[in-house]
Amino acid sequence: MNKEVYKEYIKPFIVLSAICLVVSGALGLTNMVTDPIIQRNRAAAAEATRKQLLPEATEFVSVQCEQPGIQSVYRDEGGSGYVFTASFAGYKGPVEVTVALSPEGEVLGLSADTSGETAGVGTKASGEDFLGQFLGLSGSAGVDSISGATYSSSAVIDGVNAVLEAFEEIKEANGNAQ
Repeated sequence: MNKEVYKEYIKPFIVLSAICLVVSGALGLTNMVTDPIIQRNRAAAAEATRKQLLPEATEFVSVQCEQPGIQSVYRDEGGSGYVFTASFAGYKGPVEVTVALSPEGEVLGLSADTSGETAGVGTKASGEDFLGQFLGLSGSAGVDSISGATYSSSAVIDGVNAVLEAFEEIKEANGNAQ
């Protein structure tokens, strides 16, 4: 009876535990090796987006901002403006919005990552037709959401509004827009 218990219960438990330990170790090692690469790629992609939205920028410097929804703020050392990144809830997950503002607070360019939203519906919120409505705005964005993509387009609108509010907060804290 002892051999049967060992064969039926103990041996499979030991084998499965060993497999779990080996696989967990392999996953941990893979994460340790790839995480720095992933972080560098994310930073490079964010820098490329900032340069795309504010091409005349010379050097971006991080600016502190505690506004809810705002993930990062960068100011161009050359004085061409600011680039804000905000994230708000869409239909299926967060929608990240990156907005370039002039030193006066006018929207110069923006991009929205709606890749996690419903294809063909929620992804319309990152289309040029929708995003083009924000160009030149300053103050609260008076843009209508997209019918059928209300959550996704509202996330973009909320992101732009949060950016515009954060800009005013930064401007007041510094006494000017620079």
